[in-house]
Amino acid sequence: AVPQTYLAGLKFTPELDSNSVLVHARLDGPDAPQLPVRVTVLAKGIPVVSQETLSTQVMRLTIPNPHPWSPDDPYLYDLVVEAGNDRVESYFGLRKFSLGYDAQGRVRLCLNNLPLFQVGPLDQGYWPDGLYTPPSEAAMRFDLEQIKALGCNMLRKHVKVEPARYYYDCDRLGLI
Repeated sequence: AVPQTYLAGLKFTPELDSNSVLVHARLDGPDAPQLPVRVTVLAKGIPVVSQETLSTQVMRLTIPNPHPWSPDDPYLYDLVVEAGNDRVESYFGLRKFSLGYDAQGRVRLCLNNLPLFQVGPLDQGYWPDGLYTPPSEAAMRFDLEQIKALGCNMLRKHVKVEPARYYYDCDRLGLI
């Protein structure tokens, strides 16, 4: 159940170069156009920036003392969005993927403006006892933890979209 006017959509885009996150919250309901939206970014449970605006506007929240996400340091910020009687919680990593040049002038994939050599397997998401369905969340997480323990910083999915929890665990563990 949701209130009469509720958060119908949430899009946020971390921007490492400006140490900020863009947030657009879409409301639905009779009070949507005039209802203010409050967004709060938290670092380890402590609010670091908060802003309020109408739902028709995109907010840019500048993060003080930013802590970028990387495979070696998978730091995640929490995000709380409130509008009227509705509240949504989420998270994001302050990171940027781009193309850049290495010391020899070759084009490379960059993470946070630095070339990153990717190491990881092709994950076909096959489970012998359930075909494409893992037996449990714990089993799915165990596979990701083992990939990380082997020294990998990424994995490539093949022909399958995993549940949202899978991608959260990748973000939390430091897997691209």
